Amino acid sequence: MKRSVFDKISTGVLWGCILVTLILSVWFYGAYYAHSIDKESPVVMALLDWLFILLVITVSTALIFSFFYVIRQWKENPKRIRRFVVVVAAWGLLLSATWLSGNGTPLSLIGYKGNENTYLWLKITDMWLYSIYILSCFAFLALLGGIIWSYFKKGS
Repeated sequence: MKRSVFDKISTGVLWGCILVTLILSVWFYGAYYAHSIDKESPVVMALLDWLFILLVITVSTALIFSFFYVIRQWKENPKRIRRFVVVVAAWGLLLSATWLSGNGTPLSLIGYKGNENTYLWLKITDMWLYSIYILSCFAFLALLGGIIWSYFKKGS
């Protein structure tokens, strides 16, 4: 089967990102285990910058492809857009609920001199952590439900 140019480009970008991530991870863990690492180390900053770049690429790609999906579905089958809107609304409700449940009280951290111990960053951190916990539970329950469903489906 002949591969398109887009397949080749996406495969190359994927392998490039994996290679850079592996190199930075080995560099980070090598410096960590050599006890030559601190918070302001260029190793830490390089790894954090790379992770931020990957986050921006992931979020922007997801938004771009979601936008094109909605446009295509609008033309082909407008009823399928409802499912997309429900997913976006559920995601918004989840983030809103976890934002409201987060605690923004600054922590008293001995020796900490950073700027991120503020109300906003603490609420954002709690929001993402609680969202991860909830989505992990949903994934586990879906996996368990799928196993139970397939067991009963085979039995009948």
